[in-house]
Amino acid sequence: MEDTIAAITTAYGEAAVGIVRISGPQAVKIADRVLKGRDESKQSVRHWPSHTLHLATVQDPQTKEAIDEVLVAVMWGPHSYTGEDVIEFQGHGGRLILREVLEAVLRAGARLAEPGEFTRRAFMNGRMDLAQAEAVIDLIRARSEAARRLAMRQLEGRLSGRIKQIKEMLIDIAASLEAVLDFPEEGIEAETDSADKMRIVIQELEKILEGARGSRAAREGIRVVIIGKPNVGKSSLWNELIGEDRAIVTEIAGTTRDVIEEEVVVRGVPIRLVDTAGIRETADLVERIGVAKAREMLQRGQVVLVVFDAGEGIGVDDQKVVELVSGMPLLVIVNKSDLAEQKIDSATINHLFPHETVIWASMKEKWGIEEIKEAILSKVVGNTSDQGEEWLIGSVRQEEALNRCLRACRASLMAMEEQLPSEFVLIDLNEALESLGEITGESISDQVLDRIFSEFCIGK
Repeated sequence: MEDTIAAITTAYGEAAVGIVRISGPQAVKIADRVLKGRDESKQSVRHWPSHTLHLATVQDPQTKEAIDEVLVAVMWGPHSYTGEDVIEFQGHGGRLILREVLEAVLRAGARLAEPGEFTRRAFMNGRMDLAQAEAVIDLIRARSEAARRLAMRQLEGRLSGRIKQIKEMLIDIAASLEAVLDFPEEGIEAETDSADKMRIVIQELEKILEGARGSRAAREGIRVVIIGKPNVGKSSLWNELIGEDRAIVTEIAGTTRDVIEEEVVVRGVPIRLVDTAGIRETADLVERIGVAKAREMLQRGQVVLVVFDAGEGIGVDDQKVVELVSGMPLLVIVNKSDLAEQKIDSATINHLFPHETVIWASMKEKWGIEEIKEAILSKVVGNTSDQGEEWLIGSVRQEEALNRCLRACRASLMAMEEQLPSEFVLIDLNEALESLGEITGESISDQVLDRIFSEFCIGK
């Protein structure tokens, strides 16, 4: 890469410190041009040891006017973030002064970096594979502890390591089959344990993909919609789940007339809780609009909490709610279960929802709150007892590639079991290897790379 690039790497705005990063083959010459008194005759920055800090003054390369006093960090390639020579100016974090430092660097010969170009160079120079590169932006964007842990696993190469092991097993199988085709006169036979090896590969792929739901939840969060007729305690439940009294709660039916949302974090996973207007027939125009919005939000929920009032039984409005949520991913909440006289029993609920989780709760006595939170997680991500240690997939792109690999491996195994010629087995096996290469970046198009790195911020 002949260009030397530069960008502001810290967030836009005022701060104590701001950083301008330079990377590329001309980094030293550019730094010498903008650092006061630095050139080949006066100890170029090239003579500074790698990974050290030096106090210096940045100046305009043309007028020689001082711009800022900075700490200069030098990191010589290949032992730098990009694998190239990298120099950073760590100066004062004002917007104006950072821009002037950057403009001085650009006038000295650097080009403004494109979004994600520093990380793209790290990938192109072999400092990280594509899965690790994607983890960089995931780490920056992480909005929960689970998302941060997932991104760090990717950045540390946990997924890449598993992919490498699977790839090596597939290559062993392919080598055995290729030998049969390349040396037919030798009478070489394919290894008899190829099918067993392929079954192990399939099991490993399935295990990684089992964590895909948890990975998606960690990255994107879980949207939960609370639904029920008026005055069953939806807003009280919403308040308890978010841990503060935000929604208005009264004994008057129809208090909630709009959709209100808030995010909480459970076991490191962000959960977006949506409270809705009570479902019923009404002549009130505003309430009717709220009911329409509630119906709309149902289609966007990953989990629906359908709430009933234990003290009232299942009425006409409840029946309409039951019909409305039919076929959706549900958790059934029977509120006010602290009442001495209850008109809903287990038999009734189990008849209406024979295969759903039912939680008997009381917002007044604060029963069942933690149980509801855990049930939401289990509904979406399954068993959470491992704290997401098997959540390794960092993007939809990676998940799709793994699914293609799994389908190809299954097809290859079927061809082996049916004792088809090696050519047929190899067609699917090569497709599986190609899919794995897409994850780590060994077989990826420039268009896909452009799309991935375009999501990065300038400076990363």
